[in-house]
Amino acid sequence: MCKKFINWIKCKIFGKCGGSTIPTWDQCDKASCWDGNNAQKRMMNMLSPKMSDTKFNEYLNWMKSRGCNTAHVFTSNEGDGEHAGYCIYGNDWDWSIDPNYVNLMKNRINILRKNGFGIVLWLFADDSSAWNSIAKKNFPQYLNDLKKQGFIDYASTIVVGLEMDEYYNMSDATKLINATRAVYSGKIGVHHKPDVIKFIPLACILFYQVRPGTSISKIKNDVASIKKKTGKPINMFEMERHPDRARCEAAIQAGAFGVGNW
Repeated sequence: MCKKFINWIKCKIFGKCGGSTIPTWDQCDKASCWDGNNAQKRMMNMLSPKMSDTKFNEYLNWMKSRGCNTAHVFTSNEGDGEHAGYCIYGNDWDWSIDPNYVNLMKNRINILRKNGFGIVLWLFADDSSAWNSIAKKNFPQYLNDLKKQGFIDYASTIVVGLEMDEYYNMSDATKLINATRAVYSGKIGVHHKPDVIKFIPLACILFYQVRPGTSISKIKNDVASIKKKTGKPINMFEMERHPDRARCEAAIQAGAFGVGNW
């Protein structure tokens, strides 16, 4: 039996892809997703075919140097940050799988996994209104395409959208999360604009955001109060537009299981 087929069986049955067991959602606790002047460097766009291999490796090594164990990556991003303009359909959302884009994106996920990173897949980005509008016409097709192309196999968590209250209402969010649950049995997260939690009743995990400059004391109070109010795990995902170890440590101390500014 060939090695490739054995590895495929391990991935499908035992959750072993990229040579190791997929980390659980709560093991994906330390990530650093932005750096530079006002989040000029976007680690969430590391799957973009428009990002060179050289820059991809630079960002990977930077995350490793910071002690991160998790990579948060977009499967689609029309316009948010450097190297935006990619999805599994290519550089335009035409519902036709682009094998070159898919192969590069999956290869980079494999590289991240082999370097010890858990993978959190983000389905949609903000500043991507055209693509997000097209996608909501058929969420099940998008999720089935991600499943068929093998992306779901790598996910420790799926977050259905960054600042999704900018472009989806409660009805949209319900349909999107239902479509995600149809192909994915793991925990599903939601993320909103700063200080918003409206979609959390639909999801398993809250990926929370506060405005840059929010005090450490307020961050700690927010984590404790929202966790008590919702009864859901909280990832204090976005507190600044760059790494901030002090705020991350404070959030974890207050009860957040993970952070995005490590």
